[in-house]
Amino acid sequence: MSNIVEMAQVLAVPGDVRHGFSYVGQFNHDFGRITVDHLGNYLKKLDVDSEPYDVAITSQNIGYITQPNSRSVLQIDPDRMMILFKATCNELSTTVFCVSAVPNTGRDLSGNMSCFLGVKIHGSSHGVPVFHDKISLTDISTTFKEIGSCVVRFHVLDDLSCLSCIGGQNYIAYNKGWGNHRKIIKNIATMDTPTDICSDNNGHAYVSGQGSNNIHRLEEYSKLIDNSFSRVKKVHDWKVLDIPLDSRHRIKEPVAMCFNKDDSKLYVVNDWGKSVLIFDVI
Repeated sequence: MSNIVEMAQVLAVPGDVRHGFSYVGQFNHDFGRITVDHLGNYLKKLDVDSEPYDVAITSQNIGYITQPNSRSVLQIDPDRMMILFKATCNELSTTVFCVSAVPNTGRDLSGNMSCFLGVKIHGSSHGVPVFHDKISLTDISTTFKEIGSCVVRFHVLDDLSCLSCIGGQNYIAYNKGWGNHRKIIKNIATMDTPTDICSDNNGHAYVSGQGSNNIHRLEEYSKLIDNSFSRVKKVHDWKVLDIPLDSRHRIKEPVAMCFNKDDSKLYVVNDWGKSVLIFDVI
């Protein structure tokens, strides 16, 4: 255990908040069951009617579970493990595939966007905002935000930008202001088959590499470039800070991950979904 903790330690540069991770344990995955204990003890469970693909819990403590095979999304109370509402896409060419909560939108229910649902319409991916925790999948053409094609998962950074994993590719994409103007972040040679993205309160993004058996930590930065009209333009980009977790820390074919609500623990769905690893943030 001491060797694992030592390997997880990260030396931060002055002024840079960069945490390490200490391995806690793991538990086996059970279909249709959601664990709520930090050690993986099965305290409560929620049976679902179709295979779940993605889950998110908003700042208002409302959970969403996507079920692409049935073209539906469940709204749940994560504490009571109770289904509050189920919304289904009526069109056969439309489905809900993932969900991402908008960070820091307040504890009380309000008119803010609490999360974005990832909806595929005729093969194209869109982010559909959920206002006041009300789901509407009947007329999304007036509210959706363009993400792009072949998106596997996306992670909302704020209500105007997101990072996404692209099917069949080893890079991730960055959308600033949504729309089709996404920037490809493909200069990460140590990443193979990115599967999920999450972030902490320090402005860092984490990307799981299923083929490379590791977790990358990225940070956003800005740079000045000259365009064709000889004007200097400020653009945003992302760079790798480090690889805080890899195969030495039991990372093997990770498919999903998330922090708990106070960023004190990191959960990694490992080994192609067969188990979940738990790490203390140190």
